[in-house]
Order: sequence, then structure tokens, then C-alpha cells
Amino acid sequence: MQQQDKRRHSRLPVLHEMDEPIHIAFNNEHVPGILVDLSGGGMALLTFASAPVGTAISLIIDVPGLKTKPLLGKVVWTLSKGDMWRIGIVFTAIDPIDFRHINRLAFDCTDCDTKLALGVTDICFEKCSYFTLCSKSVKLKVH
Repeated sequence: MQQQDKRRHSRLPVLHEMDEPIHIAFNNEHVPGILVDLSGGGMALLTFASAPVGTAISLIIDVPGLKTKPLLGKVVWTLSKGDMWRIGIVFTAIDPIDFRHINRLAFDCTDCDTKLALGVTDICFEKCSYFTLCSKSVKLKVH
């Protein structure tokens, strides 16, 4: 039996070929993290620093196609992976424009995945909000 996804916001995968980590602040220090997935309600990231559940964080997401105003959040789960930590963060304060932009990215990514699963061809277009983050094999080659 497949487990039902209880998330209120669609997630979009982000970790592909990103070289630039994002920087988050918690416990009065700035630490780098690699963004794994993102939604209007929160995100998951990989980092070398542990953060207990309940830890308040602040960050700005600056990745291709998305630069947010400062976000506030708190750690809601952690998972140790050797020397790294996977951390789940729920946003406690997000600018409404950033919220809508992230949700649009997630919608376009999910829509693309659905069309691919259904065998639809010719689905990629440059005006897609997910275009700059996309690394799918169907992505248009732009000169």
C-alpha cells in the first residue's frame, strides 16, 4: 500500500548540478547547506552542521531563477547521514511574492513530470518558471 503524501504544498527537487550552496543562520552562526527540495511551506537541505528540532533559522535562497527576501523558519526533523545532516525546515515567515513564486516553480515541475509520465512530447518551453532549475533530458537547448 502506498503511503499518502500529507504535505500541503507541492515540493520541487532542486539538488541537481548546483555548485553554489545556500547559507543559513542558526545558533548565531552562518553555515552552508545544499538545497534538496523546496516548497512554499518549507524545504529540506544537507549540511555539515546539526540543528536540533525546534531550532530557529533564517536564510535567503539564491539559486538560478529564484532569489528570495529573507525567510524565517524552524527545524522540524533531522536525519544524520555520516558527517552530514539532512534537515527539514518549515517556513514561519515568507514574503507572499516568494511564496507564490516557489509554488509556481513546484507546479510547473510537477506538471512536467506528469506529462512525461503520460508520454507527452514537446512539453518544454523557455517561459516555464522551472526552466532555469530544470536538468531533465527533455529540456530545450538554448543558444
